[in-house]
Amino acid sequence: MIVNSLKEGWEIIYQRAHANLAAMILSGWKKSENIHRPTETLIAVAQHDDQEIFWDKSVHLTDQGAPLDFMEGDLDTSMEQASLVIANAYRQGLWIALMISMHNSCLYEPLRGTNAGLNRFLDAQKYNQDQWRKQIKISKETAARSYALVLFADTLSLILCRRQLPIQSRRLEVSPTPDDQSVMVFQREDKSIGLDPWIFEQPAVQFSLESRRLNQLAYNNEAEFKTALDEAPLEVITWDFSK
Repeated sequence: MIVNSLKEGWEIIYQRAHANLAAMILSGWKKSENIHRPTETLIAVAQHDDQEIFWDKSVHLTDQGAPLDFMEGDLDTSMEQASLVIANAYRQGLWIALMISMHNSCLYEPLRGTNAGLNRFLDAQKYNQDQWRKQIKISKETAARSYALVLFADTLSLILCRRQLPIQSRRLEVSPTPDDQSVMVFQREDKSIGLDPWIFEQPAVQFSLESRRLNQLAYNNEAEFKTALDEAPLEVITWDFSK
């Protein structure tokens, strides 16, 4: 889960909600891009962060009882949950599994060599990706172009979810397009959001996401925290993008 510290407590965003936002972002991409297997790519984006389905097997509180942001938790070097997410995607479709497997490679290859279990996971992803591309007769270049869209949508969604938009129209790089073109995001004084270059089909688009607000700063155990989340009022955050 994504945890933002607020003056009055915490803002909690489920990672699956972040993934849903990423899929919305990709759905607005300009049609001239000719996304390969667009529906399946959207499904892959929406499901790329599905490890939250293993809620009961994960830790969600710090040692002090505060909500634990996903970037602060210890990495499970066995990659058991990530492997299960990819296995579920495989049973849904090879293209979906390929995109999610490539995403895991992107995230964890920089950590190769730190743990034998992680090395085995990364080796398995590399092997599977080679085999799956052959089975669906897709070149490595085509897969890489499609994954660039997945990474862009994921990165922009995280920028929004983590409240990382710069102030005073300062620009922040998102991630390169399939043509290796840098895209910058910025927020205007009227709170509308721009992209340079503009990559959406429409001149104005709106995206939204559901979050939870918690006033209590710390919790005694996971059960208490989960109950508080389940009972927390739902809030809808919206972002207006315009060309």
